[in-house]
Amino acid sequence: MKENGFYKIKPEFFDLVNRLGGRYSDRKQRPVLCCMQDAYIPYLYWAIPTSNLAHRSQSQIDKIKKWCHEPGIRSCYYHIGHTDRPALFKVSNCFPVTEKYIDGEYISQGKHLVLRDKREIEAIRGKLSRILFDESIHPNKYEQHITRIRNYLIEEMKTFQKERTPYNDLLVSLHRAKGKNKEKNNDPER
Repeated sequence: MKENGFYKIKPEFFDLVNRLGGRYSDRKQRPVLCCMQDAYIPYLYWAIPTSNLAHRSQSQIDKIKKWCHEPGIRSCYYHIGHTDRPALFKVSNCFPVTEKYIDGEYISQGKHLVLRDKREIEAIRGKLSRILFDESIHPNKYEQHITRIRNYLIEEMKTFQKERTPYNDLLVSLHRAKGKNKEKNNDPER
């Protein structure tokens, strides 16, 4: 997965969320923004569901804009931005996800849609960080039960990593190589 890329989520992920006691459904298979990789857990990414603004009434848009200017955590629930068209980022509906639950890249105009506007990315990540901090203080506060999903995915990855298969060995070696490249790029003597 690529940070700031848009992806489609497999339906079994929504079943998983509901099995874990959360609420999440997406009958329209809208894309999610793969906002960023988790800072501490390899292969875990933070995704933000998106929605099109075109079908929303002006009063709905005004209400969302009002929330974006509220003081406190409520200002982080949504972000109105632009991808290939005006978009609504539902930041408070964020969830952790692994590649296992990715159905594929979201294609727009024949190419993988990737958010490139640095100011937009910074604003969305700032809101996501505040939501995740709020979640760390109040676990499972949000309807999708972020902490419960995260813990489940961590356990699932641990089980997966214990299985010795050529595919798992390849994933581990790729992760180690990625870490070495990061160290090399951060070397101050270069």
